[in-house]
Amino acid sequence: MKLNRLTKAAIVTGAVLMLFGGAVSAGTSMVDYSTTVGRFNGSGYTGYQTKTSGNDKGYLYSSSVGGKYTVDARMVASSGEKAKWVRDVDDKSSYILPKHNNMNSGKSVRVEFSNDITTPVNVQVEGSWKSN
Repeated sequence: MKLNRLTKAAIVTGAVLMLFGGAVSAGTSMVDYSTTVGRFNGSGYTGYQTKTSGNDKGYLYSSSVGGKYTVDARMVASSGEKAKWVRDVDDKSSYILPKHNNMNSGKSVRVEFSNDITTPVNVQVEGSWKSN
């Protein structure tokens, strides 16, 4: 099948928008997570997002935390900065994630989850989040 120039241009434009549109809005769009948090003060992590605003805090919606447990959550940057913990994250709840002063626009950040030192089992956590 032969495509005319207008059709080819539309296909290329659509592909570029899909590729770069997702990358640009990654920090402002809710992204699902599902991870296992290790027992006895273990950790679990979401995927990275690119922070689009250095002034904004993140947002977390926790749809489920396994068992009758709670976990703690915080934003961490690939460059090492760690924000303050949000404590006792549980099922069907929303949270504001504090940011570290050096979590500027363009930084790659993710959420770290942690169990209490007394939690004897791995805990599955699921929900969505955005870094802003």
